[in-house]
Amino acid sequence: MSELNYSHYARLLQEEKDSILNFMAEEGMGKHISFKDSIQELSLIDNHPADTGSELFERSKDLSLHEKRLMNLQDINSALERIADGSYGQCLSCGREIEKERLETIPSSTYCFSCKVNREKQIREEGSDRPVEELVLYPPFKRTFLDNKDFVGFDGEDAWQAVARYGTADSPQDVPGTVQNPAYVDSQEDRGAADRIDRLASTRNRKKTMGEEEADTKRRKNN
Repeated sequence: MSELNYSHYARLLQEEKDSILNFMAEEGMGKHISFKDSIQELSLIDNHPADTGSELFERSKDLSLHEKRLMNLQDINSALERIADGSYGQCLSCGREIEKERLETIPSSTYCFSCKVNREKQIREEGSDRPVEELVLYPPFKRTFLDNKDFVGFDGEDAWQAVARYGTADSPQDVPGTVQNPAYVDSQEDRGAADRIDRLASTRNRKKTMGEEEADTKRRKNN
């Protein structure tokens, strides 16, 4: 391994660390005030969610950026520890030297370029970079539309139809549920039927009906 100028990279790491700490001290995450106070509202209880949609987006963005800064700070501290024990510049995966160009750009790098690419590819293949909501929502989001699969249960399309028939932003709001209302996908399909044979009358019910009609006929004759 070629000799690295540890003092040079220590200075780069310390400058980046000081920049993050100074920003967090001055701004923090939304100036360390509550969401309600940040938009100067006395109460959020009676507000429609759309009334604070833009503010909520900005607040969520601030949270994500703040979390990112904390992660960067942790990486910087780990890199400074590796400088102290003499292991700085070695890839934690393969043990080879991390490219100097990469260290100049990202001094807190822990993997060489090749290992970093492989790790990101593995994460994508395993799906571990998916939103945490998918841990409890399966199949997640629009993949719940299972009409073209051997699935006859209540899927995502059925859930959407159940609420969309009362009207959506694309439908006539004064006539919700109308047959001519193209508010949702497959609005004309038979409800409760998964296949054509499901629409046939039950043989059991037909025999029962015929039996009831014969009994009624006999009762009428006796009377």
